[in-house]
Amino acid sequence: MRTLRAVLVRLWGWRGRMRREREWAAEFESHLALDIEDNIRAGMTPEEAAREARLKFGGVEAVTEAMRDRAGIRWVETTWQDVRYAARGLRRAPAFAAAAIGSLTLGLGAALAVFTVADHLLVRPLPYADSSRLVMLWESQTKGRAEHSEAAPGNYLDWKSQNDVLEGLAGLREGSSVLADGDQVEELSKQRVTADFFGVLGVKPARGRVFTEEEDRAAISGQAVVLISYRLWQRRYGGTDTAIGRKVLVDSVPRTIIGVLPASFYFLHRGTDLWEPLGLNPNGDNRQSQGRWMFCIGRLRRGVTVEQAQAHMGAVAARLEAAYPVFNHEWTVQVEPLRDAMLREVKTSLWVLLGAVGMMLAVACANVANLLLARYGARRREMAVRASIGASRGRVVRQLLTESVLLSTAGGMGGVLLARWAVTALAALAPYHLAAPGEMQMDGRILAAAWILSLLTGVLFGLAPAMVTSRLDLTGALRGGNRPGLGAGGRLRAWLVGAEVALSVVLLAGALLLFRSLVGLETVPSGMDPSNVLTFRVSLPPARYPAVAARRQFFERALEEIGHLPGVRSAGAVSFPPFSGHGTGTFVTIEGRAPAKPGEELLALVRTVTPGYFSTLRIPLEAGRDFTEADNQESSPRRALVNEAFARQFLRGENPLGKKIHLYLMEPADSYAEIIGVAGNLREWSMDREPMPTVYYAEAHLSRSSMIFLVRAAADAMQLAEASRRVVQRLDAAQPIAEVRTMEEILGDDLARQRFSAWLLAGFSAVAVTLAGVGIYGLLAYAVAARRSELGLRAALGADAGRLVALVLRMGAGPVAGGLAAGAAGALGLTGLLKSLLFGIAPRDPATLVGAPLLLALVALAAACVPARRAAMVDPMETLRAE
Repeated sequence: MRTLRAVLVRLWGWRGRMRREREWAAEFESHLALDIEDNIRAGMTPEEAAREARLKFGGVEAVTEAMRDRAGIRWVETTWQDVRYAARGLRRAPAFAAAAIGSLTLGLGAALAVFTVADHLLVRPLPYADSSRLVMLWESQTKGRAEHSEAAPGNYLDWKSQNDVLEGLAGLREGSSVLADGDQVEELSKQRVTADFFGVLGVKPARGRVFTEEEDRAAISGQAVVLISYRLWQRRYGGTDTAIGRKVLVDSVPRTIIGVLPASFYFLHRGTDLWEPLGLNPNGDNRQSQGRWMFCIGRLRRGVTVEQAQAHMGAVAARLEAAYPVFNHEWTVQVEPLRDAMLREVKTSLWVLLGAVGMMLAVACANVANLLLARYGARRREMAVRASIGASRGRVVRQLLTESVLLSTAGGMGGVLLARWAVTALAALAPYHLAAPGEMQMDGRILAAAWILSLLTGVLFGLAPAMVTSRLDLTGALRGGNRPGLGAGGRLRAWLVGAEVALSVVLLAGALLLFRSLVGLETVPSGMDPSNVLTFRVSLPPARYPAVAARRQFFERALEEIGHLPGVRSAGAVSFPPFSGHGTGTFVTIEGRAPAKPGEELLALVRTVTPGYFSTLRIPLEAGRDFTEADNQESSPRRALVNEAFARQFLRGENPLGKKIHLYLMEPADSYAEIIGVAGNLREWSMDREPMPTVYYAEAHLSRSSMIFLVRAAADAMQLAEASRRVVQRLDAAQPIAEVRTMEEILGDDLARQRFSAWLLAGFSAVAVTLAGVGIYGLLAYAVAARRSELGLRAALGADAGRLVALVLRMGAGPVAGGLAAGAAGALGLTGLLKSLLFGIAPRDPATLVGAPLLLALVALAAACVPARRAAMVDPMETLRAE
């Protein structure tokens, strides 16, 4: 206690000495400044005035300096004095402080939000052991007809046995299943995986265990076990260990729950809740009869690079092409890092946003530097007095840097608060499998980066006024004079405004391109009418509906009863909904034509539909007729519809009606279907991809156990969801429906990424353009204030308002014109990076490259109007009287 009391006494004494020293120093500097001003009025130069005053007060100054040094508080005192002085000065200029802090809050907040998303997607390791060695293996055609295609099971088995670069290779297939446990029945997303899948990923279960090789082989005969997600474990079983070993029904087949996966685990899709053994038969026909449907994940051996793996697997693919010349003709292997595969959809958008937010931050910093220079212009006399009474150049620069760092700190705090809100919105850019809602958060690393970034920006934009201060004209400043032109630091301010304009042009050009692309996507015909259409999936378990006739009868009765519900106009079903990104593709043979050479086969999408599908989506029939109930019978002749793209690309002017086609996946191999109609093109894959040749088969002849129901309502489609659910469960109480959505929602999701990128870049460019306008206004407003006496003299000599306005506009014309030219050149070079994000518009679109600078020129003109008006209203008599 005695030691603590002594320390407190010394600290209290040190505080008192600091207070006395501040009072003494303030009094001394006040007397010294007054004496210097008296000497200047007497005709001395500033240097002579300062020298005479110091001779008069030399003894006092020496005593003051000695006491400060003896107390050991000089540096601490001056630093604290700088901070207090800067804070007091900012309180006296609230408009300036608000503008500067607001600019930095917008710039730093947007930057931190985008950096947080980029850190989560590009930097943080994926939730797998040593994830940098994980790769996806795809099949792709050497002539580019198909890239990133799933693998054939037979090729997967040969890759696994013949490679020397992979530590492990696993496969999976996605789907859905109906889980029944007591009275609870629901359809869940499912992945069927090989036994070594979790070992390749390095994932251990949270409870229980994973599959064994024996269980994987046993799955071939239907003796299966199942894993569940942590989310399902908590929701249905309360997180209790009694779930392990529990018997459940999956697609009406008994399964045993043997494990629960960790809460953070996901692969490709976070919504997956069930995992089953894949049960791949190594002795079966895993090529011709099955096609390509497997996702393959591998782990590189230590020391093996992706490039080495690509070269080795390419050699393996060449051997398989020679061994299976028909199936593998011109097919090879593509090795891709797992992170790249998961980010493929958004990687370009993410890099574009990083560049855009960097430009926006640069504009914000340039704007604050301009504001500081303008503020310095109003404080020239104050700085000159400080220099005259002995403040060194470093001391003055430190004072200005302290003020800028204080501003940046306040802007950084506001930016962190803004970023915490913006990250939630930005997370919408990422696919759901990469960022679940609420998962992207600012951690300690991001907060540390925010502090460093705000400190650096404070130093950077504070250097501009500091550089001008180092060339201070003491005589002109103390006597109140100003050079003609833009005032002190005018050239630097003009350069900063030009840089703001240039960066704003680049951002605006990019935003205009994305918006024009988005408008093009939203106006391009989809080929259907999505309004008031409800969609949901019904998956019939093969164990309960093993026969084609049973499945067809269920779908037929369900559609008939749903079609009679109040408010329903029509109903139909299809195997894959439009814009889903899923579908079956196969080779097509046209009767009477020679078989195509390997690599030149006719490839088409295949859709299974029921009568009523085309009328429900209002897809027009260009020729022929639609399916009828008579066509949807097992005993009826096989018939098909094709779309316009099929007729145009494969029949080339021939009449499609009556032609007969065979699908590669149809049995028997010599079965043909007659084309009875041609439907309009529907963008089956996505709005930014051209319609593909498509064949539509009746459900009875290409039966599936899972179908997407489409119900057109007279008004709000979602109001029919519960009624449709009751219809399905009335036919089968254990049959749920899943993925209940409207077609408008599906279409909106297809455009969500383009819409989000366009609006975000538009927001960045709007802020940048606003800041550029503020910079132009500040430049000209200060120039008018600095040259007020000159403008008054010109008015007194007969210059009219028009000439004065033209003079002010010429002051800003140089930096604005230079910025517009530089921005147009930058946009010409950088907008090419947006090529993969655009639809229906060239990245170097002339209208955009002209429109962006023109819009900035209009903003600059609007910003110059107020200073120009002030110049035109200068009163010559009042100005000359003040001089």
